[in-house]
Amino acid sequence: MVLSNNIFAEKADSVEFRMNKKYFKSYLTSTKDFFISPLKWKQNDWFKFIGFVGITEIMMSEDMNIKEFSQRTRSSTTDNIAKHGFEPFGSGVYSMPLMAAFITHGLISKNKRGLRVGMLGIEAYLLSGVFVNIPKYLFNRHRPYQKNTPDQYVFDGPFTGDYYKSFFSGHTTSVFAIATIVASEYQDKPIIPVLCYSIATIAGYSRINDNKHWASDVFGGAVFGYVIGKMIYKNGSQKMKIVPTQTSRYSGVSIFYNLN
Repeated sequence: MVLSNNIFAEKADSVEFRMNKKYFKSYLTSTKDFFISPLKWKQNDWFKFIGFVGITEIMMSEDMNIKEFSQRTRSSTTDNIAKHGFEPFGSGVYSMPLMAAFITHGLISKNKRGLRVGMLGIEAYLLSGVFVNIPKYLFNRHRPYQKNTPDQYVFDGPFTGDYYKSFFSGHTTSVFAIATIVASEYQDKPIIPVLCYSIATIAGYSRINDNKHWASDVFGGAVFGYVIGKMIYKNGSQKMKIVPTQTSRYSGVSIFYNLN
């Protein structure tokens, strides 16, 4: 089944933004794919998962050392860099306007890549913010700043009433999900993936600098966000077709979805 509507329309005297409601069906499709994806894993995927678990456990054993190092080297300069330079990429303060800029550029210049990045980037940000709450509530790990004697091995599990939600880092998950969308679209320009993942990595480290997360929280969030971004980009790039549209009433862009 192919779905089509004009997602943006520009009238003669004004610009009208009309979001195609069927665009949001891709959110449901991505959510379904996220939950059923382990059922489709091949042997190589399971090896990757086991490797991820192993590396995470190794990092957990070093979490306290990394925390102590980050707090010894912490200063007003690193705090300001984190607060004003990189943490906002994870919180959406910088990343969402950036995605809006991609959409605006795509609309004005009829640039399909810009539109695709903007729309898939917003989807990646919103869905990663939802999906990351699964491990957060499931593991309910204590944060490094909580309790008089922080312990990286304290996991209260679900249904305890007090939710510390340290594992994974939500900021890191979101920024890596968006970075993966942009990097995947512009992989033909090597500097862009390097820039995207560098920003995402520093944004993740800002959470360690601020003593909000353990290093293993950030590592887990980075991998989780990368996987979510790749899934959304793969689905979107295969099922989304963007074409310029012009009628007597408006000119704009139409998006076609194949939801089969």
